[in-house]
Amino acid sequence: MGKPTKADVKRVLGALKRSKKKFVSLDALSRLVGLYPDVLGDTLSYFEPMIRMDPTLNTRDLVPVLQEYLVEPKKPVDPNRPKRVTISKKELAQYSSIPDFVMKKMTNVGGLVDTSASLSDEDLYLLERLIQNEIVRRKKASKKK
Repeated sequence: MGKPTKADVKRVLGALKRSKKKFVSLDALSRLVGLYPDVLGDTLSYFEPMIRMDPTLNTRDLVPVLQEYLVEPKKPVDPNRPKRVTISKKELAQYSSIPDFVMKKMTNVGGLVDTSASLSDEDLYLLERLIQNEIVRRKKASKKK
């Protein structure tokens, strides 16, 4: 048999934690869980192979192993992964529309568009959000007509 499912292991752990008895046999655990002793024995044989041969083993001894099985290993954080850019509603409210953003971020003193201006990641994300808001406004306006 392959690995037991996490749902089955959680079910067994829950039943063992609810039980106040110090000794819980396979038959008693099967009544608590609601599975046949054979099926439960197959599941628990992954952790204790002798449980099928000797159903009088204390299944409460398997609690630490079952808990360890449920703990997922932590994934290492990739230091090269770029950080997520977020924009607050306050920053978004500073610009009423796309032309307002262009006038404030991409023009010179004389009002001419600066072709050499480069936008940061935050500025690009802010522009993207402004564009999404404009699309939503236009869809709402077209539905009203």
